[in-house]
Amino acid sequence: MQQSLIFLKSFLNSPKAVGSVVPSSRYLVNVIVSGIDWPTLGSVAELGAGTGVVTDAIDRQRSRDSEFLVFESDRSMRAALEKRYDAVSVHDNAFELRTVMDSRGLSGLDCIVSGLPFVNFSQADRTFLLKEFHDLLNPGGIFVALQFSRNIRPDLKSLYDEMKMSHVWANVPPAYVYHCRRAR
Repeated sequence: MQQSLIFLKSFLNSPKAVGSVVPSSRYLVNVIVSGIDWPTLGSVAELGAGTGVVTDAIDRQRSRDSEFLVFESDRSMRAALEKRYDAVSVHDNAFELRTVMDSRGLSGLDCIVSGLPFVNFSQADRTFLLKEFHDLLNPGGIFVALQFSRNIRPDLKSLYDEMKMSHVWANVPPAYVYHCRRAR
């Protein structure tokens, strides 16, 4: 209940940055993390972590020696994430993913999970970020995007060789999850 209140307060303060009124349902989280061989991944980034419901699922399934970068722009949600995850590197600006990776000696990522509300971004920012995330993935890397509309589907189809879209009705609001794989 506490996470829902934090999420709602953050949404009311900045709806374009948060993108939803409540955290993702367990059904949505299961679709987001499904089909990924987490223990084999050496590096993961989560963008737009919110209160950490997806972060929890990733953290439970990833290899303990993997690098896990988490980005959340909302100050109160980011502070809660920093307090809860001492073995996770928490940052504030997904636009600086490449800079953070460089500072940590990472040349690429095996998986990027994004809850960023791309529909609220300018076309230029959306195009930049989607291309940047594609370029930062290692060959065969996976990009997972949680969205509440289908508007990024053409962008993703133009970038990735493989794309699977799931519609999750058991969430408020219903959501789309895109699992995309970069060419090997």
